[in-house]
Amino acid sequence: MIRLPKDVNLSELLKIIRRLGWDVSEILRSYNQNIKNTQEFQKKLKIINHKTGPVTAADIEISNLIKNRIKESFPTTDWDFLSEEDIKDHRKKKFTSKWLWLIDPLDGTRDFIGQTGEYAVHIALLYEKVPTLSIVPIPSLDQLWIYQEGKGTWCESQEKVFEISNKPIIRSLDQLTILTSKSHMHSEFKMLLEKLKPKEVIGMGSVGYKINSILKGFGDVYISYSLPNKSCPKDWDIVAPLSLIKGAGGKFTDMYGKELSFMQNNSFEQGGILVASFNQNHQDICNQISNIVKINSLHV
Repeated sequence: MIRLPKDVNLSELLKIIRRLGWDVSEILRSYNQNIKNTQEFQKKLKIINHKTGPVTAADIEISNLIKNRIKESFPTTDWDFLSEEDIKDHRKKKFTSKWLWLIDPLDGTRDFIGQTGEYAVHIALLYEKVPTLSIVPIPSLDQLWIYQEGKGTWCESQEKVFEISNKPIIRSLDQLTILTSKSHMHSEFKMLLEKLKPKEVIGMGSVGYKINSILKGFGDVYISYSLPNKSCPKDWDIVAPLSLIKGAGGKFTDMYGKELSFMQNNSFEQGGILVASFNQNHQDICNQISNIVKINSLHV
């Protein structure tokens, strides 16, 4: 049974969230409609480059739309909001509700700018720091991925609902395709991958896009490897995709196989090595990773 605020009806909430998912997908796709070239597209995006990565007009527009739509639809409901795009304000804010909407309005901004299609929107509702409902629109694929506590994970198009045909597997690492970030590769990560000796390594965009790819059988394991005091995923990057793969029967843990915790401090960071898989040998994969890290004195 899904946990929701007392004044929120599940069917009404799902209807609103679905509509919101399709609307944000349409807005993101519309950014390059009637655009003649990449330069014109990027000018329209009004890109601002921060130390943590680029921010576009689309990031801001989608962030505001999601928050305002939920607030307008449920004006009396006591819940908080945390979006990546207004993080500076929230560092000083004390969250007072047990309910929190955690939002990444455009996960994979670089891929959106580069028009690869490998981007997603992450929206998750947490109760006492645990996700109860998540939606991950994949605009380039015209898909909504939804997780509901007590029901699991499924995928929808505009016309129908898709069952997840891919099932958890049992494979050794040399049979697996590992998905990684395109933009956060470093020498120690390369060493780890060489020692693991997987079948294939593919760099891919958004975390949500990578998890969608695993659930559809286009990859087997996602590994994120962040060095100390360097850029790393944040809670809004992880929560919604994590709930999708867990709701389908997979795992998303640290390199020891330990469950991740969220909203633990004002940095919202998920550092070190994270592992997501749809493999019944998930703990064995984690053991191999942690042993390589220990033997080779890699930094985490």
